Amino acid sequence: MSFKTQVKQDAAKGFLNANEFAESVVYTPKAGVPKTITAVVNRKRLDPASEDIGRVLINQCEIFIANDAAAGVVSISKGGDIVSFPENIGGSAINWIVADILGQDEGIWHLLVQK
Repeated sequence: MSFKTQVKQDAAKGFLNANEFAESVVYTPKAGVPKTITAVVNRKRLDPASEDIGRVLINQCEIFIANDAAAGVVSISKGGDIVSFPENIGGSAINWIVADILGQDEGIWHLLVQK
């Protein structure tokens, strides 16, 4: 088994496991069909980049989703894809737009989403 294959399996079975860290969200690609996937949602207030020190970003969250056709998505359309999940745990789902790709590897997308 290659390291890349192991990373992908670890992401799906551990990190993106709904019984561990993840929760269900609805991901709708631009001009696509919505599907329920698991994601790790970071709801804390984000710190801006160094040039904006002192400001706080309040209408944004970070999410981690699988880089996989079955368990997640294999391509991202910034500004077009929508992810639905509650702003607060236990609340009603709202739509968040994928604003940026913060990172990506063989197993996981790290995305910035905003209301």
